[in-house]
Formats: sequence, structure tokens, C-alpha cells
Amino acid sequence: MIVLCVLGIRLLPPRKKIIVMIMGNHSAGKSSFINWYVEEHIQKTGVAIETQGFTFITSGRKRESLTGNATLHLYPHFRPLLEFKGVTDYLSAEISTSKQKKFSLVTFVDTPGLVDGDMIYPFDVNSAITWLGEQADLIFVFFDPMGQALCKRTLNIVEKLSQKCADKLLFYLSKADEAGKETDRQRVMMQIVQELCRRPGLNKCGFEMPTIYIPNPQKPSRCVNQIDGVCQTIEKTINQAVQKTLNQLEKDSDLICSTISSRLEQDRADVACNKSIRLHSFLCGALGVFLPLLFILSFIVSTLSKEQLEELLGEGATRTITIFTVSALNEYQFHNISLITSLVT
Repeated sequence: MIVLCVLGIRLLPPRKKIIVMIMGNHSAGKSSFINWYVEEHIQKTGVAIETQGFTFITSGRKRESLTGNATLHLYPHFRPLLEFKGVTDYLSAEISTSKQKKFSLVTFVDTPGLVDGDMIYPFDVNSAITWLGEQADLIFVFFDPMGQALCKRTLNIVEKLSQKCADKLLFYLSKADEAGKETDRQRVMMQIVQELCRRPGLNKCGFEMPTIYIPNPQKPSRCVNQIDGVCQTIEKTINQAVQKTLNQLEKDSDLICSTISSRLEQDRADVACNKSIRLHSFLCGALGVFLPLLFILSFIVSTLSKEQLEELLGEGATRTITIFTVSALNEYQFHNISLITSLVT
């Protein structure tokens, strides 16, 4: 995080990689897809709920595993996750040296497997996934055709994300090769689409749900595999991210310029105010010196007779001092009376 202390502005450095969040019910193939894309066995896979927290998978110079606060130091953009109680204990990062595909420009976020029923999560999983989805550049929703595709928790989060960032949401029927025959696969897709379209926020035209699965040369399938389209979507988003970064830099520059202009205007106003205060202080100081002298002079004039003054100062000087003292005192009394009158009224 960049902090401009003088201006009081906090700016985040531009992200060098796009964020791709993958969500869905447990055993939907999220971790398997990441391992396939990176071409390295990073995430655990299986029928059980293997991913119980959030894992950031990114590229680096050496293979490392980070947890908790170390992950947030690596990703300062996600420090607000600290506000979600319990999330930090289930936060990790896996750094891989893989150079496959466009992995060097992508950070995957593997989310907890979602289930209904009595499953209790150690943190507010719905809010955390929703917040992360708002920060991501792409949100892949994987629907598993093996009985968990209509998980209500998944649909609830998807509906909420659709209200805030529908342009990022992409739906996929994962493990499509395990759905049986083509008729069975079509039936499963129809059930998922019908359930999605019942939600007001998801009932839209042009609904797409490509079928994807991890290619296995030893287990060929007739099912159309559109997993390459996922890679193309990621590449397209990477190209668009360059323009987004430039736009953000422009916004940050405008913010800095406007803040500097505002501070300069405030500084000029403060300088003018300080000059006025100094002038007022000088006048008050001068008045504080002048008034005692005036009273002393008035006392001398009133104590000595006119003849004694003329003898000491001369006739002209005595006349000048007498006129000045009387007029100054009258003016001072007039201002005092005006001030008292204004306070009373």
C-alpha cells in the first residue's frame, strides 16, 4: 500500500495479475481445474471437502506456501478480509514456479466447497465469498452434475454476486464427461438453468453454460470439452486488465492533483488568515503601549496648570498636547460607548 503522508492519501499499487475466483459446491472440480491450468499438483482434490478456506494460487520465483497474515502481506488489496472474523485462520497462498499457459499473469482464488444442511463454517463464508467476488476480475461458477449442482448456498451467493458484478460471472458445467450420456447431460443442464432462472437476479437472456472437464488421454469422451474457451476468456481478461490499470492510474493521478490543488488553496487561505492575525496582534500590542502613555500624558496635563505646562514646554507644544489628549480620550470613550451599546442590543 502506498501512503502519501503529506496529502493523507492511501493508494494501492496497480495489480500486476488478474484475479480469477472459482466457486461452487464441494467436489465441483475447482481445485482440479487449477491443477490442470498450472500443470502442477498444487491443490488437493477428491470427493471429500478438501478446500475449507481460501487459497490464493499464484506464480513466483520459488515454490512456497504462506498462511494467514503472510498471505495478506503478499496481497495488500485483500487486507479488508481481516474484518471477517475467523477468515485469517483459513487463508493461505500457494506460490508455484510454473510458466504454463498465462499463469504468470493470473492469481486463482480457490474458495471453500459449498454445501447445504448442517455444515457449519468457521467464518461467514457467504459474505467472504461475495466480497472476494467483488474484487476479482473473473468469477467462475462450477456446477457439478453429480447431484450437488443445485446447492442453495451456491445459488444464494451467485444471486448476490449477480446484483453487484454480473459482468464477471461465468457459469460452467464441470466434470461434464461424468454426466453420463448426452441426454443425461442435457437433462442436468436444463435442471440447473431452470433453477438459476427462478432467481430474479439471474433470469436473463443469452444464458450460457459451457461443458468442461479435465482432459484425460487414457479416458476419451465424446462430450464436447470447452475448457480451451476458459483459457481464452482468461487471456482476454488479461488484455483488458492493461487498460483498466491505465484507467486506475489516471484516476489516482487526478486524485493526487485535486488533493494538491485543494491543499494549496487551503494554504493560501491560511497565509491570508495568518497575516490578518499578525496585523491584529500588532495593532493590539501598539494599542496596549499607546493607551497607558495616553493616560499618563492625560494625568500630567490634568495635574499641572496651563502656566506650568507653558513654562516647561512652551505655548505651542502645550496647546498641541492638550488638544491631542482631549480628542484621543473623547475618541476612546466614544468607541467604548459604541461597543457597550452593541453588546447590550
